[in-house]
Amino acid sequence: MRHSDILTRDGSVLLICDVQKKCIKPIYKKEAMINNIKSLVSFAGLTGLPVLLTELSPQRFGTTIDEIKGLVPRLEPIKRTKYSCFGNEELTLRLESMNTNRLIVLGMETHISICPTVLDAITRGYSVHVVLNATSAARKVNWKVAIEKMRRAGAVITTADIVMHELMGGTDHPKYEQCLELTKKISDL
Repeated sequence: MRHSDILTRDGSVLLICDVQKKCIKPIYKKEAMINNIKSLVSFAGLTGLPVLLTELSPQRFGTTIDEIKGLVPRLEPIKRTKYSCFGNEELTLRLESMNTNRLIVLGMETHISICPTVLDAITRGYSVHVVLNATSAARKVNWKVAIEKMRRAGAVITTADIVMHELMGGTDHPKYEQCLELTKKISDL
């Protein structure tokens, strides 16, 4: 029997929130955040982990940055106007169709979109893991406070490296060597 906070591939989805062109410039430690998101998306591709992508008012804030969109070119983003990704029914419908119960959340801005999404997900019964070094905000204080708020609400705060190792489960994973190379590319935030 395993602890429920240890990630497994079954029932998990990588949810990338709002890493958009017109918002990225002022983001705290954006290079590290982008690098870690790219590593997690590559990991998802290697391991078959499902990925969902969201955009908040893309007509106002632009579309997903090319560095990320290029890794998932056929993935259609879930577009919305509410801060929470649950602000329209599309996310709920996609998650239900995937039969998921666990979200691995990353992106920006931590206090604007990530936090309300995580709180709504917890309220809906999802287990939520927030990837600390793959989230950020324009102001460090907002990032830190939002992380603490999500932790108090029941989210598991984790890192990109921990996510990859937990999902691999051990050195017998068939893509272990390739995944290990991705973990070596993880940046500190």
